[in-house]
Amino acid sequence: MKEKTLKDVHAGIREFYNRAVDFERKENWEFAISCMLEVTLRVPAFTEARQKLRSYEKQYTKTIKGIAPFLAQVKGYLALPKIKKLTASAPLDAIGECEKVLAFNLNNPLILQSLVDAAIKADAMNIAIEALQVMHDYQPDNVPILRKLASCYRSDGQAQEALKVFQYLASKNPKDKKIQSELREASAFATQQKAAWEKESLATRGKSVKDDALTIQLAEGTLRDADHARTLIKLYTKELAEKDSDEMRKKLAEAYIVTGDYDKAIENLEIVAGNLPAIDPTLDKQIERTYLAKYNLIVDELRKKAAADPAMEENLKEAENFLLEFRIERAERRSQAYPAEASLHFDLGAIYADAKRYEDAARELQEAAKSPQRRTQSLALMGRCAYEQCQYEETVRLCEEALSEMVRMDRHKFAVMYDRASAFVKLGRNDEALAAFQEIYRNNARFKDVAERIKALGGEA
Repeated sequence: MKEKTLKDVHAGIREFYNRAVDFERKENWEFAISCMLEVTLRVPAFTEARQKLRSYEKQYTKTIKGIAPFLAQVKGYLALPKIKKLTASAPLDAIGECEKVLAFNLNNPLILQSLVDAAIKADAMNIAIEALQVMHDYQPDNVPILRKLASCYRSDGQAQEALKVFQYLASKNPKDKKIQSELREASAFATQQKAAWEKESLATRGKSVKDDALTIQLAEGTLRDADHARTLIKLYTKELAEKDSDEMRKKLAEAYIVTGDYDKAIENLEIVAGNLPAIDPTLDKQIERTYLAKYNLIVDELRKKAAADPAMEENLKEAENFLLEFRIERAERRSQAYPAEASLHFDLGAIYADAKRYEDAARELQEAAKSPQRRTQSLALMGRCAYEQCQYEETVRLCEEALSEMVRMDRHKFAVMYDRASAFVKLGRNDEALAAFQEIYRNNARFKDVAERIKALGGEA
């Protein structure tokens, strides 16, 4: 897995990264972890973000006391069956599940070992090595951990690092003949690797660079060229013919999505889903998005027809309702399958809000708000739902609570500020409304109709 840097990731990821750093300065480790966790879940190869996440988790782990470490261990035991299943079928997703548990307590040997296993299966040896290093920090005298670390270094081509581990073990255990023998073997291997590197040709190192680059773009969602996607389809189809693989089918489906062949994408994704013992929320969302991409083509055509022929309006409304019900059904199924997942409660709450089912939305968002990762955006959306229900005092309370946790002046914060200002107007608190709209205007004069709202309140934009 090719490592990424801050300049390699898109703006949304950089925003989460910068928010985490802001919370780091304030030593607010829980929110620093929640933001940096989002970064590492979305870009597992972003090594610097993972290193920062680990430093935050180490600081947070020092602070937890009482029953908290025990509860974190329980979370690990409960998550373990799902992690083991994903390790076999979708190891990158298993890595993400491990990271979610480690956010509560880094000193969790069971989950750290699971992270090592998933990383090795995903061919992400740098992640496995980093997890073993953390395990060594907490268990410095554990010889099996160090042996495993040396093995991973060796598999990753870092023979010199593997040698250093055995040199350390030998210094601590000078009379252990097995360790002394392993030290000699590691030394010989390091010498052989150095000689091999010197002979390796530049042409060999450059093999398949083009295909690898396309695969990386596809994984990041930055591949947009249909011709390039067709190149990958040929490559993946050939590899599948030689050996069936769920990971390869997922890549093939992603390439089909780029070419707009949604039926073939759905076919491959559903084969993968059928191979799993239980619903995988990430995979299920991908299947849903692919169906929606397919159906939206039909709805777009209906919109064009309805614009020319008002008699088609009813057909358009039925199609839009169908898509909304489809989204609700899928989101409900995911949330019921994993009732402890805050992100799934948030997704369902957001869709309920789209459907104007505001009480149902509030119920789901209250569950989602229990998680630091989803708290701020849940409060913001609950404020919007309260406004739609004419609960203006509640709108102000929820919006102000959300705003107290929003660091950056961006469109998300402007939207919450706008809802709060609109609630002030409904409550007759015009001075507060005017000040709130003017604050938005100072930072983004083109946001919605703030200029008109300021003038309506007798102010100057």
